[in-house]
Amino acid sequence: MTDQARLVFNRVGNRPVFTAAQMQERNRAAQAYISKQFVRYGLTSVHHEGGDLFALQEVRARGELLHRVSYEAQDGVLEAMLKAGIATGFGDEWIRFGATSEHTCDGSFSERTMAMSVPYPGVEPPYRGNLIFTQEDLNGWVERMHRAGIQVNCHANGDVAIDMVLTAYERAQKLFPRFDPRPKITHCTLISDDLLRRIKAVGAVPAPFTSYGYYNTDKFHFYGEELMQRCMAYRSFADAGITAAAGSDFSPGPFSPLMGIQGMVTRTGWNGETWGGKQRITVDEALRVNTINGAYATHEEGIKGSITAGKLADFVVLADDPHSVDPNKIKDIAIIETVTGGNTVYKA
Repeated sequence: MTDQARLVFNRVGNRPVFTAAQMQERNRAAQAYISKQFVRYGLTSVHHEGGDLFALQEVRARGELLHRVSYEAQDGVLEAMLKAGIATGFGDEWIRFGATSEHTCDGSFSERTMAMSVPYPGVEPPYRGNLIFTQEDLNGWVERMHRAGIQVNCHANGDVAIDMVLTAYERAQKLFPRFDPRPKITHCTLISDDLLRRIKAVGAVPAPFTSYGYYNTDKFHFYGEELMQRCMAYRSFADAGITAAAGSDFSPGPFSPLMGIQGMVTRTGWNGETWGGKQRITVDEALRVNTINGAYATHEEGIKGSITAGKLADFVVLADDPHSVDPNKIKDIAIIETVTGGNTVYKA
């Protein structure tokens, strides 16, 4: 009920109806527009959750694709991959099949529906969030993807959901061992010491919220400081030797990497509130999360993620050094230039 309450609003009012040709042109225009916005904010590679794959290819053919895409398939495209025997990694340096789109296993952090092992503070009767699947159903889906050579990616916010996802990952790898599969956990919000151990052991790549640390702090009081000390746990991941990637959660969260870095470094939001301060990381660590760790998440750290001889010429020129500015001003650093493939795709 809590995750379906908004459906009633989707039925209100009238929406325009478009022909197939109009929809295709709208999709092309949207892909070209968002690519301009990505590079404007300093993004050179983005993990796309679904979307119109044909429109994306057409935008590239027109020379309007300015960033690189790890395409995370879902629904019909994912089923076509399974049927045709297409595995993760198929494609080229501009558009490549990545992990699956996030397979949603529990509710939302910001909407307070994620599946937790403890009740939500101050809620009566006691409420622990929502699960979407049984363990058996989740095991079957993960095994199917894993056996097909498709990198698995599950949405799991609460510690109960993360536990279920790890159980499915551990089972699939035991039944059908694959070399370095790097299954992803999108959000991976509320962790524990035992979950950290299991994430490390199975080689999973968490992608917690980044910009939420600045943008969404007005929601954090619903959880309280004790739980927030275990949420978006970049410090815990780093200390455990786990390679965590950046997760903007766009469109619910802003995709600006600099806003994300500020949130990760300060844990202080737009409203001046600081939550879960022990999970702060350094600027250097935050930069790695947003660069080489993201490349690692897609098995592409050998060709991008750092400015290194022989790698793709993708980089951003900033107006100031994030190491030296006031940490609470990192998000305000101007993007001077964005370069992909040696070509300037944005200039202030």
